[in-house]
Amino acid sequence: MTQRPKAILCLSDDGDILRIRRMLLEHFGYIVLPTTSAVDAKNLVEQRCPDMLLIDNNDSRINYARLAKEVKDICPEVITVVLSPYYCMSSSKPAVHVDRFVDKDEGPDALIAQIKELFGGVPTENPREQ
Repeated sequence: MTQRPKAILCLSDDGDILRIRRMLLEHFGYIVLPTTSAVDAKNLVEQRCPDMLLIDNNDSRINYARLAKEVKDICPEVITVVLSPYYCMSSSKPAVHVDRFVDKDEGPDALIAQIKELFGGVPTENPREQ
């Protein structure tokens, strides 16, 4: 049985990084819902509950812990991942509503591996990956 592609809501204040991340995730068969603001992220979640919220923690104006809680209040089953440039965040006690911290310095292969793990190793429908 074929499963539907997983939808990932990507939040980054950097439009260039968002475009690159979108291309990467789409290459692996994910549906990407890009946004550059926390307000838009919450609105998108209200319209369509994504499978994952991927927050790029490079903008001090975004409180990732609060956003993760607000998104989980709307859509409790969403997996929340915070990409952080700070190694200490990945080893510190995580925020209650954040499922995983990923070190941005580990690169795109590590990010994809973590996403696949969080989705339970569910294969994507993208033939380029096989």
